[in-house]
Amino acid sequence: MLNKFLVAGRMTADPEIQTKGESRLCKFTIACDRPKRKGDETAETDFFPCTAWNRNADVIVDWFGKGDMVTLVGSVHNNRYEKDGQKRSSIEVKVEEIHFSGGKKRENTAPTDNGNPYAGTEDDPLF
Repeated sequence: MLNKFLVAGRMTADPEIQTKGESRLCKFTIACDRPKRKGDETAETDFFPCTAWNRNADVIVDWFGKGDMVTLVGSVHNNRYEKDGQKRSSIEVKVEEIHFSGGKKRENTAPTDNGNPYAGTEDDPLF
């Protein structure tokens, strides 16, 4: 059987790390837009809670943060539990690999020209 999950999206917040005995646990969430269907005005966004342990946790906390575009590979786990007498379930992605996929999302910042008199903006056509 195969349980592999591949997703590219943005980290919604800085990752948090906890210590559980001798192990380190990192938790974070990835936001991923679904492709728009023809005629749809806006895309829907899915949020995937993710966990990483030990060395992966250390790397993620040290190198990744809110707004980073990442691609990750992991496995999906369905956690079943009971709360207030009701059966519930939640999913989480257990991270095996994570990679940068681009820069941080810009929030109303003007591009800098670094002194280049020929610099354009991201909205300028390439040709």
